[in-house]
Amino acid sequence: MKNILLPKIFQPFHCDDIVRLGKDHDGGYLVNYADVIKSKNLLSFGTGSDISFEKDFTRLNDVQVQSFDQTPMSDENIPFYKEGRTHRYENINKENINSLFKDVDCSFLKCDIDGGEYEILDYLISNSHRFTGAAIEFHNVSQSRCFNQLTNFISKFGLRLIHTHINNYAYLVDEETETYFVDVIELSFSSSRENTFFLNELELPHKFDMTNNPHDEEFRILF
Repeated sequence: MKNILLPKIFQPFHCDDIVRLGKDHDGGYLVNYADVIKSKNLLSFGTGSDISFEKDFTRLNDVQVQSFDQTPMSDENIPFYKEGRTHRYENINKENINSLFKDVDCSFLKCDIDGGEYEILDYLISNSHRFTGAAIEFHNVSQSRCFNQLTNFISKFGLRLIHTHINNYAYLVDEETETYFVDVIELSFSSSRENTFFLNELELPHKFDMTNNPHDEEFRILF
């Protein structure tokens, strides 16, 4: 296992009710079970051809689903979309996100839009009160502009950070010093104050974590 050092702002609160939703390895996220159960909607920005997270979520709580991705839907996934579940063949962006937030209170958010997340972060911050929880993948974190936007988001988003995981498909390494730098990171947030609390020492990866790339080592996160 490789070690990677992150600033303290990435240190999550402990959650004693974490579950993994989505398929093994890339596509799965750790979230607060309580957030799933109290949700009335699931907003999914960026599904690609994988809706394993959405399927697992609705098995626990059969909520309304709105997903966005311009990638054509595979035939095997089309039956998932029935009454109360809609998919728009478009990418979420700052032009269409405002209208979405008019009637999506008590929603869980999953977001993996390959760098497009930075365009909508201000909208997520201003609508924090509408979310029960969130699982967001952030890209290009090694770029200073993206890193600054991300840390600003963590500090202003109205939900608690409860999980941090490094995507081991994309990272940088200084070969001379064997120092690793994050480029893609998965963060989970919770609106709960009942089963989340701060611990000075928290071991990451979590026991439910899996490497995104099964052919490379996992990262142990140090703060």
